[in-house]
Amino acid sequence: MGHELGHAALALLSTTAYYIAFLVFRLAAARMPPLRGSRPFQAVGQMLTSPLWLGGGLILFLGLGYQVVAFSAMPLAVAQPVFAVSLVFLVAYAVGFLGERLNAREWASVALFVGATVLIGLSAGSEHRLHADARLTDTLVAPWRMLAVIVPALVIAGLVWLVGDRRAGGRHARKLAGVAYGIGAGACAGLGEAGIRGISIVYHDTGSIGAVLVSPYPYLTLGLAGLALIQLQIALQRCRVAIVATVLTVIGRTYLVLSSTVLFGEHWPSDPVPFLLRVGGFVLALAALAAFPRYEPPAADREGARRAAAGGRVRSIG
Repeated sequence: MGHELGHAALALLSTTAYYIAFLVFRLAAARMPPLRGSRPFQAVGQMLTSPLWLGGGLILFLGLGYQVVAFSAMPLAVAQPVFAVSLVFLVAYAVGFLGERLNAREWASVALFVGATVLIGLSAGSEHRLHADARLTDTLVAPWRMLAVIVPALVIAGLVWLVGDRRAGGRHARKLAGVAYGIGAGACAGLGEAGIRGISIVYHDTGSIGAVLVSPYPYLTLGLAGLALIQLQIALQRCRVAIVATVLTVIGRTYLVLSSTVLFGEHWPSDPVPFLLRVGGFVLALAALAAFPRYEPPAADREGARRAAAGGRVRSIG
């Protein structure tokens, strides 16, 4: 029991580092010129020349290191709800200190997501063995498995970039909400985390750093995590961090489970009750995603949240 609590604490620490990095990236985004997905090299240049952003990246990769260790000690379905717990604190911070506001529909979506993570966690049942039933498949011998999970993530990210960078015409044109950017970044982030899962399994099975380096998983992690970071940084300039982080987590964890099934042969629960819990968790996650508004309200535009927060402080002084 003590070891399990320690591993759960490590998983919580890793995801807390994730969300602290999000907040640092948000501060860095406010100091950058407008970023566009159609100009990825310019966006990367702005990110890499920002000391504040680099500090956030250091925190993020520290969290990734902790996550590798946590993945090595916990079944995926047990780790997933633990990784989502600190999201509640991030949303609370965004609302309480960044002046962001969520309407009733958005709060309901967040609640549905929390319910989804609880169901997925309960669906783990009594599986507490290392890696559960995960086994590496012949990814390089049968590369279609890798392509089957990479191509959808890239297509989703590309579509979000194209739509998000399209200049909306008209005086009352509305910008895409954080849900769109969260979907694109979340698909890439989830696949990047599947790469971390692969790294942890390869190292556990072989005990060799060399075996890890010749596997595709470090490069899958670096490539997809890089794309996710670019899209996340663009999103944090335009949308509320509470919405972006929530949707990114929903999509990322869902894509992590699905891609792990393809890459590592992880089976869904076979008993009826755990199976229904797992299915119910995915249904709630999809319902949460569908419930999020597709467009930002005027007060939540790129500068709107800051203006609303500043106005609130002025009124309170008056």
